[in-house]
Amino acid sequence: MRATEQLGRYRLLDLVTQDAGVGETLDVYLWHAFDETLDRAVAIRVMSADDPRAAAVLGAAQAAARVDDRRLLRVLDILNLPATATDGARIAVVSEWASGRNLERTIEDRGGRPFAPAEALSLSADVARALAAGTAMNVSHGRLRPSSVFITDAGEVRIRGLAVDAALFGAMPETGTRAPTDRAQGDVDALGCLVYLLTTGYWPGAEPISAPSAPRANGVVLPPSQVRAAVPRGIDDVVARSVSSAARPRGVARVVDAAAFATMVGAALDHVAPVASVAAMPRTRVQRTAHVVGVVVFRLVAVAAAAALVFGIAWVGWQLLSTSSSTSQAESSLAIPGLLTAAARPADDIGGGAVETTFPITRYRSYDPFGDDNGNGKPDKRRGRENEELVVTVNDVDLDTAWLTSEYGTPDLDGKEGVGLVLDLGQPRDVQQLSLGLVGTGSNVDVRVADKVLGDPALWTPLASAVGAKDTIELRAPRPITGRYVLIWLTRVPPAVDATLGVYQGGVRNVVVRG
Repeated sequence: MRATEQLGRYRLLDLVTQDAGVGETLDVYLWHAFDETLDRAVAIRVMSADDPRAAAVLGAAQAAARVDDRRLLRVLDILNLPATATDGARIAVVSEWASGRNLERTIEDRGGRPFAPAEALSLSADVARALAAGTAMNVSHGRLRPSSVFITDAGEVRIRGLAVDAALFGAMPETGTRAPTDRAQGDVDALGCLVYLLTTGYWPGAEPISAPSAPRANGVVLPPSQVRAAVPRGIDDVVARSVSSAARPRGVARVVDAAAFATMVGAALDHVAPVASVAAMPRTRVQRTAHVVGVVVFRLVAVAAAAALVFGIAWVGWQLLSTSSSTSQAESSLAIPGLLTAAARPADDIGGGAVETTFPITRYRSYDPFGDDNGNGKPDKRRGRENEELVVTVNDVDLDTAWLTSEYGTPDLDGKEGVGLVLDLGQPRDVQQLSLGLVGTGSNVDVRVADKVLGDPALWTPLASAVGAKDTIELRAPRPITGRYVLIWLTRVPPAVDATLGVYQGGVRNVVVRG
């Protein structure tokens, strides 16, 4: 291959990299190319059709193409290129072109100087939210590295290589031993490593990059606050709950996926203020007086606080000593609130909330309370069903299957108030967030919660809603709603996929419920 060569409507411009991958002998080429039909820059990975990774790469590209998030560099096209006089048969994956610089290059250009804590957390949260869109569709990145994350000239975060990079070059060492269903945890590890790199300039991951490796003690990575001065304790907590090589005190749970990581980082960000740089200025007499008064007050408060702490410790010690010896074993594992000295605090100590939990869904059922299946002229209420035989396809392994509504002549379901899907969580849960994979783009969707299946949707407690939703959305409430049943209520549906003009149909492909 050479520059100016045409691959269908794409013209090759510059060869970016040529890599044989991990344990492979066949080259993979990454080209900067130009889409002459749509007049835009694209990236094209080209590899031999005989490459043993070809099938996995095609499957990964097809899965990644279904994930819709503006921060992900989307897969745009897949080409099967026939053999020529100079080249054998090839396949090519076309994706959006990443402008700007990747994080690995950015850290290099900064001379290893880390980002401010608030900036590092905000950037990492953006990356996590993008990966969460993939997790909601059962698609993990698998090989997230600093070189996978780009900052555009406009300051936007863009991520390349969703699923495809792992198929080409193997999963990161932390994730390679896990089953594919557990790869979401590997993305969490990589996200935590990004936070560590951005706040310290050191890389804690097992696979080296251009940045120096993070310092270790007794085989575990040191907390960021012990590597760089002025790193807030909240960042130590984020690292402890995500990075597999970091120390994690007893009782501190790891977050389970990218969505939970984004929530955790958002909570930490609430307690990390941007560092303001104030130029030194001569003080006036009033300012000097105020400063002296402030110092005196601060010292008095500090003395009082120290006295209270000593009294508190003495009281706790007296309580422990006064307890009978028969309970000494249980007391030895007691955690005293406010006196933690470990590198990370328990889950509910950041932002006042618990680590995000994914709830199992024990049963799905369709819900058509305004339908009239028996033709008696009365609404069916909670007994109503619509395409009940399709509910088994929600959250199955086939991403092409879904529970579908009936076909309607208008987007408002021919005047019917709505139709939906009920999820049974098995027991009352504190529900706060849903990740939804919908059929088509443009649905109006409400999420509601109740203790039992009610015949009137208006009686369910509203959790969150979206108007004109994309086919992949995250819905989150300001506070949890407790209930056993979750209603996904569609009040408007988009044009039907692969149907004649004038037919409207919605549906649900997959759903993840969190609290």
